[in-house]
Amino acid sequence: MKTKRFMLATAIVACGCAMTLTSCEKDNAIQPYQEPQEPALRVLTFEDKDYKADVNIAGEKSWSSLIDEAQYGGPLLYPEDETLYNWNDANNTFLAHELPNGWGDFQFWGSGMAVSNYIEQDVVKGTYMTQLSIPVASGHNGSSNFCVVFSASGAAILPSLYFYDGVERVIDHMYVVPTTYLLNSEMNGDGFAQALTAEGTGCWIVATGFDANGEETGTARFDLAKDGKFVTDWTKFDLSSLGKVAKVTFQVDGTDKGMWGLNTPGYFALDDVAVRF
Repeated sequence: MKTKRFMLATAIVACGCAMTLTSCEKDNAIQPYQEPQEPALRVLTFEDKDYKADVNIAGEKSWSSLIDEAQYGGPLLYPEDETLYNWNDANNTFLAHELPNGWGDFQFWGSGMAVSNYIEQDVVKGTYMTQLSIPVASGHNGSSNFCVVFSASGAAILPSLYFYDGVERVIDHMYVVPTTYLLNSEMNGDGFAQALTAEGTGCWIVATGFDANGEETGTARFDLAKDGKFVTDWTKFDLSSLGKVAKVTFQVDGTDKGMWGLNTPGYFALDDVAVRF
């Protein structure tokens, strides 16, 4: 009897050890390698098929309805009342813009970001009257619409993108190109600015990030012209170094300055703004 009990106990212990060993082997088994997960990106395209917001200031539900009927002096960007031009990418990137009212008169000449689809590939036709035009055949990646940024020299407030829901996020990148007006001035000069064709001359974008408390998170720079070489097509501008931001401001700066600030016209276009989610 004693022998049978001993044998039964031994069997139970042995079984338990075997189960424990099997469990340990499973726990220590080499797992297959998995690639690190890239953050999901949502992209502000300014294309009507991607419009998800409610009715905008034009009374429509489309990006194209936010394109003014004239490049200079139109009713959206130069209103007769105190209506600030604005837009938002609701239910997508949550990025938004409101005309900064840099001169206090609700006009685009005080800086801003205007949705556009104007094309002028003849660079010498680039003037303030064609301020919403770009020198390439389309928006980035063959799209119809894009956004023109104007940073008025000396204006009190810089144009900005911000998250209207108040959540801080990383703006990964965007694509930028000079407007036709800027490119003409860079290459040939104009009545106010010198051509940026000599060694040591240039023009660039400065993007500055801010957190929800208004504290600066960093700056990123993109050269539009340098030492007589010019950006002439859509080019990627990496903004990820700014970290999580609630707002990003944009300023066009350069080497040709006078008593009122930058002489070079402070324009560029942006498209396909990618945000990490």
